[in-house]
Amino acid sequence: MQMALRYETPLLFWGESLAEYQSFYTYEEMEEVDEKRFNRAMNLGMTSDDMYEFLGGRVTKRDLYPFAYPPRKDLRKLGCRSVCLGNYIKWDTKRQVEIIKQELDWQGDRVEGIPPEFDYEKIECHMQGIRDYLKYIKRGFGRTNHLANIEIRNGRMNRERGAELEKEYDGKRPPSLDIFLEYLHMNEDEFLEAAMSHQVDPHRFQPNQVEDGERMPDMDQWDRTNVPWPDRPPMKIGG
Repeated sequence: MQMALRYETPLLFWGESLAEYQSFYTYEEMEEVDEKRFNRAMNLGMTSDDMYEFLGGRVTKRDLYPFAYPPRKDLRKLGCRSVCLGNYIKWDTKRQVEIIKQELDWQGDRVEGIPPEFDYEKIECHMQGIRDYLKYIKRGFGRTNHLANIEIRNGRMNRERGAELEKEYDGKRPPSLDIFLEYLHMNEDEFLEAAMSHQVDPHRFQPNQVEDGERMPDMDQWDRTNVPWPDRPPMKIGG
């Protein structure tokens, strides 16, 4: 939305409706990607000003610019409309991926903790394994469960196959966790204490029963630059 103002772009199309994954909207509604939606589903009510105060000066307000929603008066002056393509065409990620593979020679990639057949899912985030692990710790299911359910709803997979994939991929400790903890200057006990404090009843995560997940083939190329925090001593890489 900030870019829409900067380049005077009055019409924006996003991808799927939130109805695809959440219950804030239904496909029968014409969903506007506006400030209400942003606060409800994206930043969960925590504004960039809230983040600035919470971080206690460790970042500048300029650093938080991407998390700030532009003033409503500026968007109204532009006449900006921001809508979801999924409100106009049936949203089927797998089918749309087939189209761009065929027409544009687009290629997928492996993503940590996700079956290879979903080579289009979240390939833009090299820490996706951490996100899904947190989801499993908090809620008891991961992204493979989520993807299998979509396939079952679309008639491309049966429940038995979905259960097999979930058992094989969900809830595994991602090898990227070691790199992630280096980034945050945390140890694993601190990480688990924070994550498990957000568990949703009746789920109970059992850290001593977790198996290791598959290591991604390009992980040795990931950036492991040690960036010290101002209030913590430098962390020894691999320590």
